[in-house]
Amino acid sequence: MYELVCFPTLGLYTVNAVYGDTITMPCRLEVPDGLMFGKWKYEMPNGSPVFIAFRSSTKKNVQYDDVPEYKDRLSLSENYTLSIKNARISDEKRFVCMLVTEDDVFEEPTIVKVFSK
Repeated sequence: MYELVCFPTLGLYTVNAVYGDTITMPCRLEVPDGLMFGKWKYEMPNGSPVFIAFRSSTKKNVQYDDVPEYKDRLSLSENYTLSIKNARISDEKRFVCMLVTEDDVFEEPTIVKVFSK
């Protein structure tokens, strides 16, 4: 098992993983009162979002968006921690955890770095 070393880079939370291992990203947001759902997205180089995982706070169901590069690699826990199996170099990007209430959207970015063994 590889121990994750996390440290801020330019004020952003960074998760380091080894190629082939599992990337684990905690949501790092306090769950707000009245939470409706949590969602994870990543950002394309042009800044447009790609949604990859959704968990309802009431139904406890998890849905994974149809993103081919993440098919069968994602896991979203009850505390909105996102895990990505079989880390690839292409997983190096900015992921964002979103917690949504009726009145607000809370976002917390995480930068993923993948290193060769």
